[in-house]
This record gives sequence, structure tokens and C-alpha cells, in this order.
Amino acid sequence: MFEHLYDILMSDVDYEKMFLQIAPHLKKDDQILDAGCGSGYFLIELIKAGYNPIGIDLSSSMLSIALNHLQEQGLYAMLYEHDLRKPLSIQVDVICAMFDVVNYFKGVKQLFKNIKKALLPQGRFIFDLYKEEVLMTYDGYEEKDIEPIPYVWQIHSDQEKFIHDIYYQENQDHIVQYIYPLDYYQKILLDLGFDIEIIPSVDSRKHLIVATVR
Repeated sequence: MFEHLYDILMSDVDYEKMFLQIAPHLKKDDQILDAGCGSGYFLIELIKAGYNPIGIDLSSSMLSIALNHLQEQGLYAMLYEHDLRKPLSIQVDVICAMFDVVNYFKGVKQLFKNIKKALLPQGRFIFDLYKEEVLMTYDGYEEKDIEPIPYVWQIHSDQEKFIHDIYYQENQDHIVQYIYPLDYYQKILLDLGFDIEIIPSVDSRKHLIVATVR
């Protein structure tokens, strides 16, 4: 299953560095929701920093892996299966959607509406997304490796579609992301009542955005 390959390939990301880039926009007593928490590595970083985060993901397999990682380190976080296209039933201070979660949505207006309703006054939505130039840069890209497991990762672009075909252990996964101009996302956020700040990202391929409820 792709979830297990994703977990392996994401295991060597510098999560501490990722956290430090957003830390100035967090408060000590913030309740943080990690939206699209995947296999839980960023949740662990938030816990290490003293927070008590909640993790949600569309994939029950990802949540199972996240639970295992938490238990291995003697840590705990509430984990829930949830589709971000549907309203959230809680309100928190901060919602993070890191590692291009937003790019998995074809159109983000409903997503951003759901996010805003789940934020308390002055709440912050912190997320990254691919820069539009990635569509051209990675069109025709292929990555092969035999460690930690043999796989082939191919990428091509079709207008706003960022298409991944991954082959490994007799499995094949086809994943589509969507990359729109930055002003597309900015307009929707502004119309919904967010103030926007774009901050430096440790990943040069991406924008990192802090959207604060007015």
C-alpha cells in the first residue's frame, strides 16, 4: 500500500526544522489540529514542543501508522478519520496542513470555508503548497531507488494537474494533485475573512502561508 511507502520516504524529513519555521506563529497554549497528519511525524514534533495536538486524516491506514509511531515513543495524540471536504465538529486555535495537503484538493473554496469555521477568533491556518513553477520543473521527472525498498516514481503535468505514478513491490498507485496560481488561494482566503502572510519555507518548491482570522 502507498501509505507504507510514503511513511518510509517521509521518515528522513527534518521535522524539527519544519516546526521551527512556524513556531513564531504559535502561542504556548494553542490547541493545534494537524489536518492531513499522515503517518504522524509532524504530530510527534508538536508533542515534543509541548503541544497537545489532534491529528486527522482521510486514510485509516495512515492513522494506524501514526498511532504506531506515537506508541513507539510513548506519546499520545487524539486521532480521527475525517474528510476535510466536510465540516469539522470542533474549534481550535491553529490548523496546520503541511506537506502539500492543500494540493490534493481540486478547488479549495469549501475546504477553506470548513477550516475557517473550525478556527476560534484570531485563529491561524498554517499550510504549504507547491509553487506553480513546479508543474513545469517536474514534468517528466522520474526517480528510481532500491533503498529502502525498490520503487519508481514518475511525475507529469497536465494543465493544473500534478500527476504521480508510483510503482513498487508489484503495486501501482496513481495520485493527482492540483497546483493553481498563488493569487487563486489568496483571493479565496481574503474573501473568507483571513489576513495573509507568506513566510519563508525550508522547501524552496513551496509557499508557506499563515492565514489569520480577522
